[in-house]
Amino acid sequence: MIDRYLLILLTVLLFGTAGAFFLLVPILPTLVVSVMLVGLLAMFWLGLHIARPPAIVDEEDTESRADDWTLSEHAR
Repeated sequence: MIDRYLLILLTVLLFGTAGAFFLLVPILPTLVVSVMLVGLLAMFWLGLHIARPPAIVDEEDTESRADDWTLSEHAR
């Protein structure tokens, strides 16, 4: 029972603190900074995703055709 009241009290405290913060700080610059940080994190994730080494492919399972013009075939 007390955990329910504690959860309600902490929720009110969290929203009260956020509300007091936005009374002192304008919302638009805060949103701009938040969007920029999310964009930076997305670019970082994309860089990590692209820089991952490719999955190992068994060459015996793949068929190479003469009309298959891929960069990996010409780089050998």
